[in-house]
Amino acid sequence: MEKKPRILLIAGSAEAHEIAALIAQTSQKLQAILRRAERSFGPLQVPSQVWTPASVAEMKKFLEDEKIGAICDAGHGFDSDISDLAASAAADLGVPYVRVLRPVWDIADPAERAASVSDAAAMISPGALVFATTGRGTLAGFDPFNGERLFLRQTSWNGRTAVADYVKTVHGTPPFTLEDETALFQLLGIDTLICRNVGGTPGRPKLDAALRLGVRVIVIDRPAPPQGERVLETAGEAVDWIKTL
Repeated sequence: MEKKPRILLIAGSAEAHEIAALIAQTSQKLQAILRRAERSFGPLQVPSQVWTPASVAEMKKFLEDEKIGAICDAGHGFDSDISDLAASAAADLGVPYVRVLRPVWDIADPAERAASVSDAAAMISPGALVFATTGRGTLAGFDPFNGERLFLRQTSWNGRTAVADYVKTVHGTPPFTLEDETALFQLLGIDTLICRNVGGTPGRPKLDAALRLGVRVIVIDRPAPPQGERVLETAGEAVDWIKTL
């Protein structure tokens, strides 16, 4: 019987957890790396570590040391740097690679588009009350801040460092409904929403609430996947791909 290759799962998305849970029920060897410790999804159901490659050479060494035979990249949609490194390393070593990305939201006018957090921050009007869901790790991109207040969504109280005076954290536990988001924006007097186009159903209500209220919306476009690589949309498709290896 042919031996199945050891799979590296690049995690950081809900789909990664679905993939891990499904593969954990089989005999397939799967291990995961994450860019940062996660608070929203709970532990992965396969061996994992927090680690980020600094270069293609470092990624190649990891793949060789761990005897990885294929990469299933279900990292966060905006962690494109890791995806590019992993895809390049896989190509150099002749290791199969696939990117898992849910479809982005179809967003019509009047939403405005930006290429990065810094670009979105530069579009903020003086005195604006801004609600952002881009994550605490993106705060440096808002400096200098042109508005009056930046309300930053947080889903955990743990391990938090100080933030700038113009930032107020807003804590909540997902999922958030359209009604939840509408009421929150009205309570805070939000006039601008900045969010990333991560796609999927759970994160969509904030966008729909803002559009319903006539709030200015600035959407940061998701980076393109590694050029020429296969892209799958669901965890089920990824598991089917793994089974063919």
